[in-house]
Amino acid sequence: MNNSYNSFFRNSDLKVNRYFAQPQFKSQLIEASKHGKDVFYNEVRKLNNCYYARKLQGDISIKDIFLEYWSAFKEKYMHRLKRPGLIESIETMIGCHNFDNGYLFYECPNCNDFYMIGFSCHSRFCSSCGQKYKNQRTIKVSEKCLNVPHRQLVFTIPSQLRPYFQVHHSLLDVLFNSVKETLNACLEKNAPKLYKNEKRKLGFISFLHTFGRDLKFHPHIHVLIAERYYKNNGDLKCFNFFPYEYLRITFQNKLFHNIYIHCRDAIKNKKLSQELFKLCTHLKELYPRGYYFYGPQINKDKTTINDIKSLTNYIARYASHPAISERRISSINFENNTVTWFYDPHEDDDITDESLKKGRQEITESVFDFMAKLIKHIPDKGFQQIRYYGFYSNKFLNKISTNKLFSNAQLNKMLDNTYWVNGLKLSFGYNPTLCKCGSQMMINLDLSYFP
Repeated sequence: MNNSYNSFFRNSDLKVNRYFAQPQFKSQLIEASKHGKDVFYNEVRKLNNCYYARKLQGDISIKDIFLEYWSAFKEKYMHRLKRPGLIESIETMIGCHNFDNGYLFYECPNCNDFYMIGFSCHSRFCSSCGQKYKNQRTIKVSEKCLNVPHRQLVFTIPSQLRPYFQVHHSLLDVLFNSVKETLNACLEKNAPKLYKNEKRKLGFISFLHTFGRDLKFHPHIHVLIAERYYKNNGDLKCFNFFPYEYLRITFQNKLFHNIYIHCRDAIKNKKLSQELFKLCTHLKELYPRGYYFYGPQINKDKTTINDIKSLTNYIARYASHPAISERRISSINFENNTVTWFYDPHEDDDITDESLKKGRQEITESVFDFMAKLIKHIPDKGFQQIRYYGFYSNKFLNKISTNKLFSNAQLNKMLDNTYWVNGLKLSFGYNPTLCKCGSQMMINLDLSYFP
């Protein structure tokens, strides 16, 4: 581990982050310094990033907010917390790393020092576990990708439809299917007979995002698509022309039709079907060019590993963690029961003139309102926010085994980085199981607790 002391890692500035300098740690740091700079810096970072140090530095966690307010919130809004797995996701997150739910015990073979780590909750609503979930999903996506050009496509529904998707979460499946049908129709359009005879298939991965930076419910699909199609004889052929006008109109029509059929046959709500039929008819008049679609090439010359990896990380991140980064929570007032948080508007991204930008938006609102905004983005239990289609689906796993973008060695290294010790090394620059005496602690299963 590179322990050159700099501000690359969080809480690693000796002049600013001074928790390690408290008197009670003096003997601990003196012992660590006897075994070299690596051990000393490791101990300093370990102290500076412990729970109490982060609290003193003003860090606010979503878990702490729910620990304080969940019981009252649940009692007040129990009638609205009916979605499958919703309460379970929240209460699992609250119990993350709680020793009552189990822990691993590491001990030093040379001195009496030890380290305990509580079990993870594996909830997608947990900021800590969400990061690991994102990394694992990124690896799964990466192992599918072929070494061919890719691009990102984005399909967005009109704001008028969002309230219906928020109430009826099954419509999110309709959104996935409408995107799939739209892309397949695009492939079929150029050569309908060959499309059927050769059983042509695209290869793409769809990611559902339900929120924007302002935390509003804004369901949209990001697609990572290979610029190739697969033929039934095993050949891959170039496919890099995506007609935007056609895709917008087709997506609009597919979505309109599928929403109506779903409400009629699956939800079986005649009134809702009629209401949405009228709304979609109005939206077709309001948006004669179709719904929003975005699909520039990642790299017009050649897609690189870094292009795919960075894009996959970006897309997977939003499908794998709470709707807000904890670094965007500025403060919490326990006397007034308010939370202050901020976001930078998307509209500013493409504006170069600073005077024309809206600028950072700061929101102060009641804790309950803030919690409600986060909760509405928790997926239903068992709902898959990342889906694989065409020759990137699991049934094609062994049919295209060559020309992979990532080697097995690269994938194994990525997987190794998801191990909790390595995750802390990469994020915070310290090894939690490195003892102050310089020895590597070993796990003791007898002293660990498995409920």
